[in-house]
Amino acid sequence: MSAVLRRFALLAVVAAARAADAPPAIAYLVVAHDAATLDAAAKLVDVLYDPDNLYLVHVDAKHRWPGGDALTTMGAFVRGRSNVRWAQLVDVRWGRWSMNEPTLWGIREALRLSTTWSFFINLSGDTWPVLTPAALRATLGEVGGLNFVTSGPSCPTGLRPTGRGEFGDGWHKKQAYPHPMLSDGGSELEAFYGSQWMILDRSFAAHVDGTIDETGTVANRLRRWFVNGTVVVEGVGRVKPHIADETFFPSVLMNSDLRDTGVPPPVALLNDVTGDASTAVAMRASFYVRMDEHYPWSSAKQRYASTLDRAERPWGPYYLGAYDLGDVRESRALFLRKASRDVDPNLFALLPVDDFRDIPDLRWPPRTVAVSPPPPKARETVTRGSDAGCVRVSESIHCPPVHTLNADVAAAHARAAALPRSGEL
Repeated sequence: MSAVLRRFALLAVVAAARAADAPPAIAYLVVAHDAATLDAAAKLVDVLYDPDNLYLVHVDAKHRWPGGDALTTMGAFVRGRSNVRWAQLVDVRWGRWSMNEPTLWGIREALRLSTTWSFFINLSGDTWPVLTPAALRATLGEVGGLNFVTSGPSCPTGLRPTGRGEFGDGWHKKQAYPHPMLSDGGSELEAFYGSQWMILDRSFAAHVDGTIDETGTVANRLRRWFVNGTVVVEGVGRVKPHIADETFFPSVLMNSDLRDTGVPPPVALLNDVTGDASTAVAMRASFYVRMDEHYPWSSAKQRYASTLDRAERPWGPYYLGAYDLGDVRESRALFLRKASRDVDPNLFALLPVDDFRDIPDLRWPPRTVAVSPPPPKARETVTRGSDAGCVRVSESIHCPPVHTLNADVAAAHARAAALPRSGEL
């Protein structure tokens, strides 16, 4: 071998070693449906931008471009960046299977376009990162091959998807699907719940993409059922299966070979890579969201008055603001939603950060505070239930009428309780 060839071989070995040590690259999918969400999505891509990552943007097919010119608007995303692509393909309908189609398109495109990313993350325009791109990649490197498909911290099992049987009898999500969810001649499947907004390891993303068109697979059976099936809901009657976006990916994951290796515990204990790497910290959420979804009759209301909603929301997700940052910091969440400059622009001035310690430990005062007219109602913060493995989210406690959660939830929270809290980071 000539000296030149030996040099090139050595450079290739060095490059490969550096690549192995480099933090994982990310494939992002950002979805938008109108002019306002497109503007928010453009700002989101800008703050997340890293030349090593891949960025895909999907615009709802219902959107009509001003003057019929899509390129002018989408130029804000691309701007000559070869790792940013966009498409307008799917007419997305709330609660229907079409909610999953942009995500599936994004996964397939990401796998086709790049072999270098390790995580796939789908985001809405009202999402905002907690960490800067470099800090986020470093943290995901510590996470390893785990898949976050829950809406924690509101998910009753934390970072792990929640099985239908883990909901108490009074929870409406237990009534949404039959038991078993599928009995179509193949193995019976139980429904697992999570969130539409996810952080997926490449191996699971490839598993979904590689099996969804294969007859008899879990992914294929679930898609056919959501598209063609019906379900009887007590008090409602026979309807098409709904909330496919919250159940498809969690159900496929929990019925795959990755169930034991690719699913996080209810609370993940990680090394603090943004600070002292020798210190263990508790990650309680991947996306911080304030929800009362399991108690639609809850008296807890949105604390930040929003001009974006036609009426006050009876339940979450609620808009977040600066007073939520203490809980965000404590949760070690990587993203938060919902965030809007029309609700509280302070969030965008304070986030993202390089280190969780840089997040101000701001909390809601114990008395009424008017943050915008009309003033929100004062709500008490509830702390009961932690001994049973429940998850406290601001003023809401997500406890079923009868606890049926597995013991791993309480055990995970007990382990996390022994670690430093946000004030001690």
